[in-house]
Amino acid sequence: MQKMSGTDLGFAVADLQLLCGKRIARIRRTPEGIFLLKIGSEEVLFQPGVRLHLTRQALQATEAPDGFVAYLRKALEGKTAQEIRQVPGERIVEIVTRSKERLVFELFRKGNLVLVGEDGLAYACLQKDEAGGRKVARGERYEYPKATPYAAKLPQEVAFSVKENEKGEPTGYSCDATASGRKFASMSEALDHYYANQRDESGAQKASAEKIAKLEERLSSQEKTLAEMEKQRQEIKAAADAISRNFERVEELAALVRKMKKQGADEEEIGNALARHKAKMSGSAVELDL
Repeated sequence: MQKMSGTDLGFAVADLQLLCGKRIARIRRTPEGIFLLKIGSEEVLFQPGVRLHLTRQALQATEAPDGFVAYLRKALEGKTAQEIRQVPGERIVEIVTRSKERLVFELFRKGNLVLVGEDGLAYACLQKDEAGGRKVARGERYEYPKATPYAAKLPQEVAFSVKENEKGEPTGYSCDATASGRKFASMSEALDHYYANQRDESGAQKASAEKIAKLEERLSSQEKTLAEMEKQRQEIKAAADAISRNFERVEELAALVRKMKKQGADEEEIGNALARHKAKMSGSAVELDL
């Protein structure tokens, strides 16, 4: 089963903007662990680690809410969803209430759902998580994963489609207009059709899907690392170029310092002389303002 990418999520979040200013009316959870949030007259579906989108599916929730859902109901039902946003470069979405609570949907790895108070502390979370130098747990300050430069790859032309096999069964979805398949008016509609018509996977299919998901996660991490390394390379190159361009100037100033010291000049006199050349002493080295 396909999992939403950051790009897919961005289009789904655009669909959710019509909910801003609407009241959070009901929060439920199905026996399969899917969360349903009715906001205004629409319903948002969240499957941790897999998907987040508007839905028209008539899913059956558990009759009695568990402790986590009961807590979310008490904290959020009746409040207004003032803002719905995606964290840049991440598969994380937040619903921010008018009273400044944040309901945070994490779609990476196994996924998570975290209620964050106005003070920035996690008041409740679906599951505790400690990885990548951060800790997600009740009472802990909620932090995003460590940010790295990463830009989502957007198609040149956008259109939402679901690819189907010869039996009419959905096999994948896309936001690229060049992809073949059944077309839909929005990403949420495409996602709803794709997931609603998935057949139960065999053990081998699940294992294969999990392996692919891990490889995709590793690839995403490697892409972010490469982007960070490229940024560092550019910074080092810029510094090296600046040093090369100003090498003779640095040598001249160093010679000036040596000459003034031989003539008995004190630190203040040397400092004033260097300042006129937009430079200064730092220990035994000459620092130049480039």
